[in-house]
Amino acid sequence: MYARIIKFAVVIFLIPVILGSGFGYALVNYLEIPDVKLLETYKPKSASRLYADDGTLFAEIFAEKRIPIPITQMPDHLKKAFIAIEDVRFYKHFGIDLRGIGRAMLRNIFKGEITEGASTITQQLARNLYLTRQKTFKRKIEEAILAIQIERTYSKDEILNMYLNLIYLGEGAYGVEAASHTYFHKRAKELTLEEAALLAAMTKSPSKLSPFKNPTKAKERRHLVLWKMYEAGFINRKEYEEAIKKPMVLAPFRAYERKTGYFIEYIKQLLEDYVENPQDIYIKGFDINTTINLKMTEYAYEAIEKGIEGFKARNPKKTSMPEVALIAMEVKTGDIKVMIGGRDFTSSPFNRATQAKRQPGSAFKPIIYLSAIEQGFKPETMLLDAPISFVNPYTKSVWQPRNYRNEYHGNVTMRKALELSLNTATVRLLEKTGLDNVIELAKRLNMNSKFEPNLSLALGAIEVVPLELAGAYLTIARGGLYTEPVAIKRLATTEGELIYEHEIDEKRVVSEEAAYTLIDIMKGVIKNGTAKAASKLPYALAGKTGTTNDFKDAWFVGFSPHLLCLVWIGYDKGENLGPKESGATAALPIWIEFMSKALQNYPNEDFITIEKEEP
Repeated sequence: MYARIIKFAVVIFLIPVILGSGFGYALVNYLEIPDVKLLETYKPKSASRLYADDGTLFAEIFAEKRIPIPITQMPDHLKKAFIAIEDVRFYKHFGIDLRGIGRAMLRNIFKGEITEGASTITQQLARNLYLTRQKTFKRKIEEAILAIQIERTYSKDEILNMYLNLIYLGEGAYGVEAASHTYFHKRAKELTLEEAALLAAMTKSPSKLSPFKNPTKAKERRHLVLWKMYEAGFINRKEYEEAIKKPMVLAPFRAYERKTGYFIEYIKQLLEDYVENPQDIYIKGFDINTTINLKMTEYAYEAIEKGIEGFKARNPKKTSMPEVALIAMEVKTGDIKVMIGGRDFTSSPFNRATQAKRQPGSAFKPIIYLSAIEQGFKPETMLLDAPISFVNPYTKSVWQPRNYRNEYHGNVTMRKALELSLNTATVRLLEKTGLDNVIELAKRLNMNSKFEPNLSLALGAIEVVPLELAGAYLTIARGGLYTEPVAIKRLATTEGELIYEHEIDEKRVVSEEAAYTLIDIMKGVIKNGTAKAASKLPYALAGKTGTTNDFKDAWFVGFSPHLLCLVWIGYDKGENLGPKESGATAALPIWIEFMSKALQNYPNEDFITIEKEEP
């Protein structure tokens, strides 16, 4: 073993001589040493960064989580932390540290085993860029030669900059910027002394020294880095003593996956329309300004958790809990502020907000009433709410739509029929309005469902994607102006080249008078109807409950003049929620809990009232 150490040391000492001879030329070619000038065109795989509506960096999309930054954005104590623990003579050697090799050799001989290496930062850079981590004599020679060539070609700061952007620091993070966000949810330039020391501490073994997985060893190594910084004169005694007393405060481990995972996956799908190659999203690095509001997302999860607790209390014999989808959008802009496609993304990443197709039940009724309004029906138009039956002329089977609880009200106004979600009255209205007219309107509202010309449409017997239903309600809330739901506001390269910037694009698909007439009726759903529980909120609100006949799906979609929210609750495989789990019982409480907090961020204003012209 000693012979190996001495042999390596001798070769290292002779490298400058070898490189000055003809034999050196042959050796370089034999070893296939790459041209270090290629570093100037080398572009590492970079993470794309996702920002919330307030500019907070909340996630990255990556094959390798890497966010290259210039050395000018790295604080001095961050650079010195890595130099102190990895290569304290970095600014004094020429790529290999002969003094360091000698010191390490003597310590290894003294201990009787190889316990200490002497690789410089430049050698580590050469290894990371060009070589394998295989511990062979040939590889060490190649590493040393490359290090010397790199030092001859680039300045010390250029080398350090490349190193600090390339080094792996655990949890999928490459480079100090990506690691800063991973462990502290901040940028490298914001790191404190003890935080910088913790990042430098992980170079030895990023997995074993991860502060998430082994906080005790990570803290011990952090203290060693701080001691090395003090020993090298990079910090004074007071700074050292204060730093080692600081607790190790970390950001939540991968918390964003549970909270914003569904939204992130939706963003990935959208990005494929803006880049030439979908793989670029993961390797080229983009800055993506999104519409998500992180605080509202917290409110939504709190509301869902409370709603599930209520469901458990009402159904104590249920062995499994239903899933929940929640979408919140700003009315004026169409910005998606919250997108939740299930109770927990980490255990079930299927996005029910954008991928599931479920029957909307009575949540589809406003579209039927809107079609009637377009044809001249008034909120005061009378409808008969009484038992009704239809015979299929081909199969002779009988269809008898029923009201909830089999309660009927006789002659009622169209307003009351929607407020109380009366099925038989709505079926009669659909007959008068015409199936084709309702289907045409639904398509105008950008609902892409497969519509069958069947009167069961009055009960929402079709399958819809929750985001499409939310979009249809959004058009109503916007006074008949359609705009596509927005998740990406701006897309640029990390170098600042603008690729896409959202501009609101509106299209009138329903008259303003018809839309606001329907909104006025839907306000009554909350004041006097099936969603009366929401009337306790001190805001102008409109909406509609939805329940399928077999209690497989429960919905509530409602909005203020500023914010719209859709809530769906149900089982993936279509099990019954329970005989009394209607939209008002299962979905509305979640909506109320969320909106009671979210609406505090918006002005408390009423809906626009359309002045009717005197005859």
